[in-house]
Amino acid sequence: MKKLSIILGALSMCISLTAANKITGKVIDESSNQSVEYANVRLMAQDSTFITGAATDNGGNFLLKEVKDGDYILYISCIGYVDSYLSIRNLKENLQLGEVSLSPNNILLEGITITASPIIKKTDRQIILPTEVQTKAASNGLTLLRNLQLARIIINPIDNSIKLPGGDHVQLRINSVEVTQAEVTAIRPADIIRIEYIDNPGARYGNAGAVLNYIVKRKESGGNISADLSNGVSDTGYGEHNLSAKYNFNKSAIITTVYWGRRDLKWTRENYESFRFPETYQENKEIGEPTKIKYDDVNFNLNYSYQDNDKHFLNIALRNKYTDTPNSMSDRISTLHEGETSYSISDLTSSKMQIPSLDIYYQTNLKNKQTIYADIVASYLNSKNERTFLQKNLSNEDTNIYSQTKGRKYSVIGEGIYEKQFNKGKFTGGIKHTQAYLQNRYSGNIDNKITMNTAETYLFAEYESQIKGLNYTVGIGGMRTYNSQDNHSSEEYIFKPTLSLSYSIHGKWFFRYNGYVSGYAPSLSDLNDISQAMDKYQIRKGNPALKSVTFYANTLSASWQSKYISLDLFGRYSYDDKPIMENTYYEDGHFIRTTENHKGFHRINLETAIQIRPYKEYISIKITPFLNRFIGYGNTYTHTHTNVGLRGNLMAMYKNWVLMAEMNTSNHTLWGETLTKEEKLHTIMAGYNTEKWSISAGVLNPFTKKYEHERENLSKLAPYRQLAYSKNLSPMFMVNVSFNLDFGKKQNNQGRRINNKDVDTGILSGSK
Repeated sequence: MKKLSIILGALSMCISLTAANKITGKVIDESSNQSVEYANVRLMAQDSTFITGAATDNGGNFLLKEVKDGDYILYISCIGYVDSYLSIRNLKENLQLGEVSLSPNNILLEGITITASPIIKKTDRQIILPTEVQTKAASNGLTLLRNLQLARIIINPIDNSIKLPGGDHVQLRINSVEVTQAEVTAIRPADIIRIEYIDNPGARYGNAGAVLNYIVKRKESGGNISADLSNGVSDTGYGEHNLSAKYNFNKSAIITTVYWGRRDLKWTRENYESFRFPETYQENKEIGEPTKIKYDDVNFNLNYSYQDNDKHFLNIALRNKYTDTPNSMSDRISTLHEGETSYSISDLTSSKMQIPSLDIYYQTNLKNKQTIYADIVASYLNSKNERTFLQKNLSNEDTNIYSQTKGRKYSVIGEGIYEKQFNKGKFTGGIKHTQAYLQNRYSGNIDNKITMNTAETYLFAEYESQIKGLNYTVGIGGMRTYNSQDNHSSEEYIFKPTLSLSYSIHGKWFFRYNGYVSGYAPSLSDLNDISQAMDKYQIRKGNPALKSVTFYANTLSASWQSKYISLDLFGRYSYDDKPIMENTYYEDGHFIRTTENHKGFHRINLETAIQIRPYKEYISIKITPFLNRFIGYGNTYTHTHTNVGLRGNLMAMYKNWVLMAEMNTSNHTLWGETLTKEEKLHTIMAGYNTEKWSISAGVLNPFTKKYEHERENLSKLAPYRQLAYSKNLSPMFMVNVSFNLDFGKKQNNQGRRINNKDVDTGILSGSK
């Protein structure tokens, strides 16, 4: 331990014993003289009682405010460094410590306790340092995330999926490597150093709405075996199982993870349809029976990494994703009433998909704070889908639709990034290219083969710096998309500038603005030059003439925090120019449902998150009222919708015990002519955690008799309303058991910065 002694004399005039002083300083690396980010700075009384704390910013600076006169111990710690203690005596005025150096430690320090959960606000992200209470009350990386109650992060208790309001994708990473939800579940909470919540990801992370990057420790020898098992008790058709094994030797590490998710439940569907034929009007009412939904989802990952200190990092990953769905979510067995005539409906779909991939990643650190990252991913997607639709009545008036689709897709994704750090800024530039070949074979009622070649190239450059208290990031990028299919081909270019500004006032108020222009290409399934019958009245049709979409977004957020209350304000306006939305028209006796580029689509999202901590960090209550406004301008229609709702969450943690209760009202999403009303959720769970094992139990939706969601189509020609619900999931009692068997010493784990994958099969489905 390095101990420094700073004795301050009474050099200034006498002031009140209750005077408030400031302590400032800068933490640097003793060997390189570089600033140390996110070091934990704690001020303690002479009896080691915690007084206040902070974390260093990206320049290594820290500030402790409102410190009364007296004697103190300043404790500075950071992962990978020897702890430093400074004695401060007879403090009577503001104290400037200057540079405080930390000595690097080759062995990761153990037993560091964070007693106040600092949240460091930056231009593009929040840095969260979990507290000891939050960590001890968690059994894995996912439950720790739930304990943190991060703004705008929603964790579905049914399938543990992580998303943003409105359904935007949340990208998960471990040490900057993109991973699956199963790999996050396999993380031991004690190994998590911090979580980077990149809530302003920009174009660098594709179309992700947010990024959660877990920074974790790695062992230098030995390994770990862990499991996290969740099962339904009141209904045994639910299961989420995760297994993980890790072994480290010298500079190498081998990690394997296996995830098995299963469902064997029953859902009931009700469909209400209207058809405006040229000469007649018809209404259909379809009442369903409980119909089985069953699938097995198995993901396997084998990862080898080699790390040569801080100079080179090589990672090779072999992955395989396998999904078997003998009974899909869209299956239905029902009775259809067409006026005075009744029909029996059987609409059953099964599918299998396997995606093996090889991912090779390399990172090297050069002189003068330069780093190069490179990644190449090769994937093969093999899929098979079958659908059988049968509609008949007592007069044997049958409608029989059978389709089978076999798909193959080969893709290569390559990416390279260059990064250069300056004294007061950072430059990042890169290129990413995706090349794919797709072949889908359709048989049954139709017989066709679709062959497609697609390519997408993205170039970007970004500079981050600050002017006094104003932090800014300026970026410029360009994207080229190319698609070819038989005699159709398209090539488009999209310009992608970005601007981010952030400013902090007195360390309590934080303001941030982000504006960018982006774009996205049409999905491969929408581009298919194919038609699939949905039923005897409707046909789903692809559109190879679709064009890429330009997307504009502006976000303004503000946050304020005190000892007992935190406030987060969020407002976002976005606009899609020529969006790819649905269109329905009548042709040759059928209603054709397809997609095309329309005029424009506007979104307004407003949220206010209020977090109250009435009893230290042991109890936390979070309430989030929200408002969503949608305005869609189609080529032949205009639709608007406003959704007001509320999310609430209670976390109570004491020692190894945790109690969680949450409630979400329905979140609505309008896109094109379809309004989706998500399920209402409420959950109560309690558990006990130790370092090696944990157990928890709870009930999902205890106050309702059915778990349901609704979808409504607003078309003038063929509107419909679909209601799907399950009594298996409401209420459903669950139990979770996990264990960790750990051995070996620990060290820092250098992480990957980039990772890519391809899971788009490009198959056009005729299911409703």
